[in-house]
Amino acid sequence: MLGARGFSASADIDDIRDALELGASALGEALVAAETVAACEARTGRCFFIRRGPDGRADGFIALLYLNDEGYQALMYGRFTPEAPELSHLAARDERALAIYVWCLAGRGVDDKRAVVRAVTEARREAFPDIALFARPVSREGRMMTAALDAPSAGAAWLGWVPASPPELRGS
Repeated sequence: MLGARGFSASADIDDIRDALELGASALGEALVAAETVAACEARTGRCFFIRRGPDGRADGFIALLYLNDEGYQALMYGRFTPEAPELSHLAARDERALAIYVWCLAGRGVDDKRAVVRAVTEARREAFPDIALFARPVSREGRMMTAALDAPSAGAAWLGWVPASPPELRGS
């Protein structure tokens, strides 16, 4: 489904680094370590998707965390740490997720950002309309995308807005 918008799954550390560099420039701060994303991708097999432009650069990426029961409970009770997710909180490749945490989304240009939003909203409506979705939007575009994911046509499952952690809890 994400392929229709030009995204492909990848576990390649160079793809992940390229995308995280794009994300850091778009969001104005460093994101999680590439090795963390690679470990999550290895566990779930459906965590990281990249879109490359004609020049080969990352033009967009989507990173989702599929939470199992333990992860869902951790999220609900404030024990989930998106900066350093515990692999035991993630649904394995053959395990059905109870919730999805929108970890990070970014696009280089306007068209790339639109492709990210379309890919995620289409996936929400068609691939996982019955799974609770959580997001912590940190940008204007992120808030708009999150609102689109919670639209009446988004599916039967609800969307939870996760508040940003206060700086003292983030370690900064």
